[in-house]
Amino acid sequence: MNEEPALESDLLDVTDIDLTRLAELPETALRAALHRILTDHDDLPDQYAAFESAL
Repeated sequence: MNEEPALESDLLDVTDIDLTRLAELPETALRAALHRILTDHDDLPDQYAAFESAL
């Protein structure tokens, strides 16, 4: 039987990080980036909410 090669990725897997406990993470670039992503855009509307297809 042919065994499929393992899929390898350079992307960071953050599925096990509890984002509600972000403040408890050590001061790292990852923590700063996650905090910025989660807080900077809270007041912006959903950028896709007003999209309508003209087709």
